[in-house]
Amino acid sequence: MILRRNDRASASSPGQLPELPGALRVARWWWVVLGLVFAGFAGKLLLDEFSAQRNATTLLFAGLLCAAGIAVAFLASGLWRADRRARSHLTWLGLILALPLFLRFGRYSLLALLVLVGVLLLWMPSSIKYFRALHRRK
Repeated sequence: MILRRNDRASASSPGQLPELPGALRVARWWWVVLGLVFAGFAGKLLLDEFSAQRNATTLLFAGLLCAAGIAVAFLASGLWRADRRARSHLTWLGLILALPLFLRFGRYSLLALLVLVGVLLLWMPSSIKYFRALHRRK
């Protein structure tokens, strides 16, 4: 009796991850840079605030932007581990952050647009297929 090797079965072995799509590669770096952009906006607000008179609202907003930047950078590290929860948390955080930022027109609407592009990258069809293939394997 001769045993034949099934090439399809060996190509999809349980220890092997599916190929990472290009949209997800871009999304990983996009969210890391976006975390730095949030921290940069917070720093710019604080620098502007120290040159003018102190305003508690501006300091609070800068603190929220800094916290959002830290949260985004931390969750973006989960994309390197192919964590589905990181993708869903970044999606919700992105939507919750982007919608109020559109209300403050000007430079914050640009930040909101960058966040929405990051959410779009996480939900491209190739990214959906990648995470779906990972979920089936577990």
